[in-house]
Amino acid sequence: MDASLSPTASSASTSAGGGIKDLQIVNKEIRKRMASHSKIHWQETRQLMNHMLNTADHANTDEIKLVHDAFTQITTRTFSHRSSWHPVEFGLQMMDLQVSSLGPIPRPLALQALKSLNVLMRKNNDETEKDSRLQANAAFRILQRLCTGIGIQQRSDGGNTNGKVALDERDFSMVLNGFVNIGDMKMARRVVGLQLRTEHAPPLSPVVYSILIKGYGRLRDIKSVDLVLIRAKVNKIDPDIIMYNSLIDAYINCDDVSKAYSTFKILTKAAPDGAEQRSSFPTANLRTYNIMLKGFVKDEDMDKALLLSKEMDAAELWDAVTTNTLVGVAVATKNFDMAESILKKYTVGVETKSYDSSTRRSTRWHPNVEAYTELVGGYAKSGRLAKAMEIFKAMKHQGVNPNEYTYTSIIGALAKANKIDQAKKMLSFMTESDGITTSVVTYNAFFTGMLDKDKDISRNHLKPSQEAQDVYNKAVDDALELFDTMLNKRIHPNEITLSLLVDALGNCKPSRVEEAKSLIAKMDMNGFVASDNARVATTLIRACAHSSDLEGALAAYCVIGRPDVIAFNALLNAFCEGRRIRMAIKALNANLKKKEKGSSYILPDVVTYTILISSLLKVGTEEASKAAYKLYKEMRNEWQIIPDTGIVDAILTPMVKNGRSLGMRDHDLVFTRQVLRDAKQLEWPDGYLQRRERTVDLLFKGRMNKSSAEHEVQDPLFKKKNWNTIESGFPLWGGLGPKAQSSNSRESPDKFLESKDWNDIDSSFRII
Repeated sequence: MDASLSPTASSASTSAGGGIKDLQIVNKEIRKRMASHSKIHWQETRQLMNHMLNTADHANTDEIKLVHDAFTQITTRTFSHRSSWHPVEFGLQMMDLQVSSLGPIPRPLALQALKSLNVLMRKNNDETEKDSRLQANAAFRILQRLCTGIGIQQRSDGGNTNGKVALDERDFSMVLNGFVNIGDMKMARRVVGLQLRTEHAPPLSPVVYSILIKGYGRLRDIKSVDLVLIRAKVNKIDPDIIMYNSLIDAYINCDDVSKAYSTFKILTKAAPDGAEQRSSFPTANLRTYNIMLKGFVKDEDMDKALLLSKEMDAAELWDAVTTNTLVGVAVATKNFDMAESILKKYTVGVETKSYDSSTRRSTRWHPNVEAYTELVGGYAKSGRLAKAMEIFKAMKHQGVNPNEYTYTSIIGALAKANKIDQAKKMLSFMTESDGITTSVVTYNAFFTGMLDKDKDISRNHLKPSQEAQDVYNKAVDDALELFDTMLNKRIHPNEITLSLLVDALGNCKPSRVEEAKSLIAKMDMNGFVASDNARVATTLIRACAHSSDLEGALAAYCVIGRPDVIAFNALLNAFCEGRRIRMAIKALNANLKKKEKGSSYILPDVVTYTILISSLLKVGTEEASKAAYKLYKEMRNEWQIIPDTGIVDAILTPMVKNGRSLGMRDHDLVFTRQVLRDAKQLEWPDGYLQRRERTVDLLFKGRMNKSSAEHEVQDPLFKKKNWNTIESGFPLWGGLGPKAQSSNSRESPDKFLESKDWNDIDSSFRII
């Protein structure tokens, strides 16, 4: 920057007109920068403004006008930048500087800043939670200024009367919605309080209550949802259809579909007896029906979903959302014929044009592409590749262009069926024919299909032997070759990609864990995925455990900056697999001491204790059994962890089946009965818990015989979970199925893969 423009230059000119000439030069420079389409260096701009403030004679009207004009140029440019937070953030800083240095700012400027923040909060373009919170807080501070008039010019001539100008309801709603979107209902209530206290603010309307209901519904706080509804009635608010739609949606999010349906019926001709007159309620619209349809789907009530869809059809209330929702539930229940029938009848013939800000390209998409993708994916996952391809061709014939996820469904299924060449051809066709840019999502599905270890055994009719292992080792080599191709196409891997490959290398025999470590280091060095990524490091812990590399597992754990319970559980399991149970217990005790000291600690879950207790019971000694019971009591009393069906069976199985003295001692009796008491609080399939109780009762009465033991061996749940022998172990993520997995699991960055069950290779242990 020119020395004459430097903030270190003379702050004022004593010669006549020297100060204003300097300011004119700087003002001209700022105007030039703000009008330019090239990248703006904000720090230099800040220095220029500081120089103007230090140079200007605040008693000289002409000089102050130049400074005000410079601020206007900056804020006009920054607040028009609504796709990125950094420019807007800089504009807010300049606005604060203007207030603190020159006094009140024009009201339109505050409104412009508020509008920019609203657009940012609504778009939420991959902003971090921290940035989203900063945006909402900044919007609230501006709203406070507008309400109080402090720091705001109210007269058109720039004078400051601190008068009170009426505010628009949208100003409050946009800020309220911003806090709701980040789940900060405390600040949301402050926005409502500000609106209530501000004399010249608009009165509360159904819009405010709709937003509050939506917020509490997302948090699954049904009590607060009902309190908002009560408050609206007390304030004599007449709910409109938008408010009712928000209420129905909130009840569904709170898992109270029956309450949602009762509200829905009020808005339809099927109003319940004793309800107010139908005319006093708004009429249900298409969105109302679609929300209720979503509720039935979520509740897995296919009958009611179909019945409602017939009502919608008869009332001619149907759109692409309805079609997509119904096809989704039909596919989920494997009613593929129904899904096809719905698509044939309701596929619309119009494409929609949208603009992708990330690629700066306009794209065309069909409203029903989601439904077709669901059906293609459903057939593909069921192994019916021919039907998947048939639907794929049919959708193109109907004018529904497949998207990346449609191709991803087919490519993943082809890879799983070991049709690698066909999958690669489809990958090329995707780009060359439909012009779809291939992303890491599609490659991750490809890798997942290739690296499914179980499919190699079933497809080739192999026993889990060396022959099967050789087939898998070859698949890993093919995956690494595909990975090189992906990198050559400049497609960057993400943590899912790297975790899949690391897990695959760990499953090879002989072990290739050192190769996995090298791959992680290389991806870190190239800036793709950091080596301290929790998901990747946790996967490496597992890989090290497979090769009895406890030192490597511990090193991988220590790399993680803030390990979570999933990484902690993986480390404990590595110790237990390596027959270092004492080390695992020592790690657990050290974590407990951190809690007692008030230090940062990891909150264990039921999986944590399932790993340790089952490992101890495999030992079968009296000492190990007592240690297992101690851990169980610690889990219940110290951490208030509710057991699940997985840990119950992990305890009962060795007590009943172990050929040694385990299960015959007094403390074993106390332990087992405590577990059975807790088991009564859990949900079991009909008859399952009763069979366990009878078996345990026979054991401790000394009447366990071979026939009763054989009867228990046939327990479908025991067979399904492979728990009929203590040596077979247990799934690390306990429970009756996927729904019983730990609630502490990390959210997948690749949600599409997760929805297709493509984030797993081994269903008994999540990749994360």
